[in-house]
Amino acid sequence: MSGRKIAAASVQNRSQTPFWNWLKQKLLASDRLPITPPPGIAGEDGKAVYQNPLRFPSTQSARPGSAVLPSLPGGVHHKLADNYYLTRDGRRTVDPPVVLYAAGESAAESGKIVQVNLGHSTNFGLPAPTPGFGSSWTRSKINELSSQQNNPEFEYLQRFDKFANSN
Repeated sequence: MSGRKIAAASVQNRSQTPFWNWLKQKLLASDRLPITPPPGIAGEDGKAVYQNPLRFPSTQSARPGSAVLPSLPGGVHHKLADNYYLTRDGRRTVDPPVVLYAAGESAAESGKIVQVNLGHSTNFGLPAPTPGFGSSWTRSKINELSSQQNNPEFEYLQRFDKFANSN
């Protein structure tokens, strides 16, 4: 790249014909009556001029440091020899997904049974049972709210708790 930062002055920016420029000035109200305040920052003559928001090479500078190429380390695409397509294609270096869990496998040591859930009073002192396998949930009227203690359906459902504990 050359060291030039701004394009030559001979580069012409895109523009419309004089009719469309006049219509644009009228529709955008940038050329107003003297009693109306200007829509933007006024020039020397007191009138606001339409500012084109488009970016052109003659008005914008280049990015800083664009003349210096980046110094990147070589990768699979920068090999000097044996640069076969299958070996340089980055998509072919992807491995299949790693198996995190397989049915029938156990990560625990054999013969050692670990009691994880010891009840809600022992596990962290929480008022609710610990979630997960083997949680011991017991339902009683004492632990319920007053609206549930007076509910007749609660006694009906409490009869089925003995079947839930048999599993």
